[in-house]
Amino acid sequence: MAARDYSYDQQGTIQGAERQNLPGATDASQIDPRAFGLAKVAYGVRETLELLSIGRTSLYAAVKRGELTPVKFGKKTLFYAMDLAAFLRKLRSTAIDTASSRRPRV
Repeated sequence: MAARDYSYDQQGTIQGAERQNLPGATDASQIDPRAFGLAKVAYGVRETLELLSIGRTSLYAAVKRGELTPVKFGKKTLFYAMDLAAFLRKLRSTAIDTASSRRPRV
C-alpha cells in the first residue's frame, strides 16, 4: 500500500495523537503500536476484529470490562492503535504469568 501524503496540519494531528496518553491505555506512553504491526492511528471495528482475530462479542466484552476504549466519530466506532497495543501487551503478560504459575515446582 502506498504511503499517504498528509498535509502539514494533518501530520501534526496524527503525530500528536500518537504521543498522547489515550484513555483506556495502560502506560500508553511506553507502548509503540508499531511493535505489534499497527501502522494506523485508529482502526474501525472490522479492522480491529481482524487484527485481534476475535469475534464481535469478545471485542465488546473487552470494552465492557474496560480493557478497550472505543471512540465514536460520527456513526463510526474506532479503537486507537495505542489502546490495541496496550491490550495486546496486557494479554501477553497475563499469558506469561499464567504459564509460569502452572509450572510444577521441584
